[in-house]
Amino acid sequence: MLAVTQDEVSNSRFSRITADGKIVWRTEFIGPPPSRRTEQLVDAKPPEYTEPQPFEVREPQAFLVEQEAGATVAPHFHYVDQFQVIVSGDGILGRHPVSPLTVHFAGAHTGYGPIIPGSNGLSYFTFRASADETGAQYLPAASARMRKGQRRNLVAKHLPVSSAASLLSRKQNEIDVGLEAEDGLSVQLLRIAPKSSLQLPEFSPGSGVSMLVAAGEVVFDGKHYGVWSCLYARQDETSPELVAGVDGAEVLFLRYPRHALTSRRATPARDT
Repeated sequence: MLAVTQDEVSNSRFSRITADGKIVWRTEFIGPPPSRRTEQLVDAKPPEYTEPQPFEVREPQAFLVEQEAGATVAPHFHYVDQFQVIVSGDGILGRHPVSPLTVHFAGAHTGYGPIIPGSNGLSYFTFRASADETGAQYLPAASARMRKGQRRNLVAKHLPVSSAASLLSRKQNEIDVGLEAEDGLSVQLLRIAPKSSLQLPEFSPGSGVSMLVAAGEVVFDGKHYGVWSCLYARQDETSPELVAGVDGAEVLFLRYPRHALTSRRATPARDT
């Protein structure tokens, strides 16, 4: 299982400028950069995406985006499935108000947006089980590159993070489900009592799992992972136990869908 703390990647933070002169920062946690490090947010000459070869396994990705107030990201799509998790600030994604922890899932070749930050800005993580290094494919200009097929654009049930006092006073573990689907797609917030352990949900029903420490601290393999630490596990790995620190912990569990299944039903969720 891959795991990294925020401190370990803080030196990767850099900024880009939107068309209207506003700033968007990015910090890379896991995997290759999701786009070139250009000065402008929109890359004038983005690289082309190539589909993975049969049995090719690409690296996962996790990165943090911070949009200052007024720094709108236009509607776009990506070539791979991804989760986006709002961790700070507020704003609008498509037609929906977002705030911590709003979790959005966009299937490959599914358009979404715009992403409009509120007056305090908007920060969110993007998680992918298979890397896409080509950046945002802005619409409508990139419409011709959009593969035909079923679109998948979902917002999970809102999962608010507990206060420090609630974390510390929790007596037993709880699991808050935000989204479940027949093909393994899952969003769960694991609320772990102080110094308690919790067996992670199974990885195998999906095609990989990303996790985010949303509050408190967990201990895994003898190392401490604080707030905004990121973890990734393949579907063929055995799900281990996580141990909460002395103040408790809340860990967001994001399981990617299996593409072999044709069903796209999921509950509860809202279309964006």
